[in-house]
Amino acid sequence: MTGIPYEIKDDSHYLFTCAELKARENEFVAQSRIERMLSAADMEEFLKVLGETTYASGIESIGQENSFEQVVISGYRAIIDYLDKRLRNEHKKFIYVLFFEEFLHNMKLVLKSVLLERDLESLYIPVVHEYNSLMAAYRDQKYEDIEEPLPGIMEYIRDLTDTPGEKDPRKLELDLEAFYMATLLETTGSLRRQMLTDYIKYKIDLINIETIYRNKQLGEEESFTELLHKGGSLNLKIFTDLENESMDYIVKELEKTDYADVIIRGAQRLFSDCSFSSFERNRDLYFLNYFDTIKYSVSNLEKIFQFFLRKKIELININTLFTGIRFNVDKSNLKCKVD
Repeated sequence: MTGIPYEIKDDSHYLFTCAELKARENEFVAQSRIERMLSAADMEEFLKVLGETTYASGIESIGQENSFEQVVISGYRAIIDYLDKRLRNEHKKFIYVLFFEEFLHNMKLVLKSVLLERDLESLYIPVVHEYNSLMAAYRDQKYEDIEEPLPGIMEYIRDLTDTPGEKDPRKLELDLEAFYMATLLETTGSLRRQMLTDYIKYKIDLINIETIYRNKQLGEEESFTELLHKGGSLNLKIFTDLENESMDYIVKELEKTDYADVIIRGAQRLFSDCSFSSFERNRDLYFLNYFDTIKYSVSNLEKIFQFFLRKKIELININTLFTGIRFNVDKSNLKCKVD
């Protein structure tokens, strides 16, 4: 899949933006510095190396909160602010594609807040809207200040929670995930960028594969049919036919797909350290390689997406390193999460 020869048309509207981002590539943290952070003996040494990067300005907030979370949120907001100023109005939904996971997390949090009748602001990721404003919009059904596709997703949450009868939270969450993925696929399709549409399809495939891994590794009893989502590039029958097979057999069969590298390395790391973080890291590498195929194009949405996907993954990796150093995680286990 990563080798598909997409015909990416350059757009003169984004010529300056892409040139600016090209000049900003020196912001990315060099691999040598990542390795120095990884090998840091303590937090003081880690922060010393971090001070040599573009994230140096966040060191004060890190020290005050003993957390890298605010740096990540500030980084996300800086990305969104930049895109909001540079993208054409019809392309701004691109932000929801880039922050697919974060908006899914927040929509699931809205669902849980309604079901539990609890304030879950501490778990919310404030990338665009604040928790209270989003919940107020949901409560009052006033979405004037909430961009699509969020209003439609929140109204679907209302439909789920207002349906009479006993409610199974897990079933409702899976229903919401399915609706969210279908909505994001439709939203991405409206951009008329085949590479970005395929990105969401491949993302759904890899979410399904990770779900199978978790199901087998944790010995869960739920049927694959209940857990897997439509919309990916792989036929769901490929997955459902594996339901009663062993993990070894599943890995061998999935190796035949275009996700072989993710399948093999993800499974190896899962068996060696019982962590799903390594699978997520291999998934990130898959998408970095996927967008690398357009590196010789000049000015288009895909290049902008590629830059900020790299930036987003970098923020997540440095947060992982910070957390690992803070809690003295074994260096070999930490390495597999960021290597």
